[in-house]
Amino acid sequence: MTLRIKDLFKTDSTQTPEQAAIPQPQNPNNRQEGETYRHWGLRVCAIANGSCYVLKPYLHNVYGYIHKEQVENEALQEEERRKTQSQIEQKRNDIEVLNSQLNDCKQRQQDNKDKISDLNAEKKELRNKAYEVNKTAKLKLILGLIILVPLTFYLFLFYSSTFYSAFFKDFGASANVLNSMFDAEALSKALETSVTELCFVLCAPIIFMGLGFSLHFFTIQKTWTKYIKMAAILCITFIFDAILAYMIGKHLHEMEVIIGTAPIGSAYGFSEAVSDINTWAVIFCGFIVYIIWGIVFDMAMSAYDQLDLNKINIKSIDEQVLTLEKEITEEKQKEQELNNQINTHNNRISDLTVLLGRTVIIDKSAIRTEMTNFFTGWAAQMNVLGMTQQEQHEANTTFENTINALLND
Repeated sequence: MTLRIKDLFKTDSTQTPEQAAIPQPQNPNNRQEGETYRHWGLRVCAIANGSCYVLKPYLHNVYGYIHKEQVENEALQEEERRKTQSQIEQKRNDIEVLNSQLNDCKQRQQDNKDKISDLNAEKKELRNKAYEVNKTAKLKLILGLIILVPLTFYLFLFYSSTFYSAFFKDFGASANVLNSMFDAEALSKALETSVTELCFVLCAPIIFMGLGFSLHFFTIQKTWTKYIKMAAILCITFIFDAILAYMIGKHLHEMEVIIGTAPIGSAYGFSEAVSDINTWAVIFCGFIVYIIWGIVFDMAMSAYDQLDLNKINIKSIDEQVLTLEKEITEEKQKEQELNNQINTHNNRISDLTVLLGRTVIIDKSAIRTEMTNFFTGWAAQMNVLGMTQQEQHEANTTFENTINALLND
């Protein structure tokens, strides 16, 4: 016999009172006494032969059954009211805590604003104040210049001589590393050859001092990349010095071969340069002094920047103001977050108050759990009945749509 959908939940309304008094057999579509919701789903799915068309009315039946259970359960209703009232009290306590944090946040903002006002007043006073010399910075500047001037003269003589020796000098039998590094006639001899050669030799110390100035410029930068730039400057300077040292060492070696102090045909390569004391003498006499010059130059420039004591104090005030403004911005963001949390709690209290004012309170999460248990049994029975994946997918879609419609109603 074919089971019609409308007969699944049909009851006989034509019974006489006498017939109604006689115990009637339970409707097999309803939940049996002591039966779990999962087993209920297993059983009725077998009755309906896994048909997706009857799943929706079954789900409505399960929902109505659970809903009625909750409505008629006075103990459950009282417990739900107690839980709802407890949630309202908890939300009110949370709001009190958040309001306290909000007041602290606003107070911190006001304190920082007051500090900024005081700092700006102090800054204005410093600007109107007479020039005041930083004695410590002045002393550093004087000492720096005392050291820097002879070092500059040294580097000028060293690099002009080494450039001339490396590229233009004719080495004689009396040539040695000392007169190659410090040739008093380097500029005059270069001028005798040509003005271009003289300019080239004069550019050498300017190049190295430019590298030293770049080193100072990178040290005052705030980003971490300054260390990479500083290392690059030092590497370039060292390589430059090494090339000059190699060329001078090679010229000296060639002269030694000519005068017979070195074997004829001996080569002067990288390994020979590394083991040659003349090479290292040129490198250290140039590179080490260059490092010292760069450090002293940086010290002198820093001392000059700090010479005006009022300017230093104004700069310190500007930094403090920036820090305070950043803190105010962070506090404003925190204030907005606290206000959002308070609004969320107030909205939740309104929802719970409306729920508490209802005649009955329904625990929708409990309904969802039991209906899910019911469908779990239904789906398991569909597997036993050999239903296709398409049919099982349709059943799952029907379940999701129905339960969402029922619980969001």
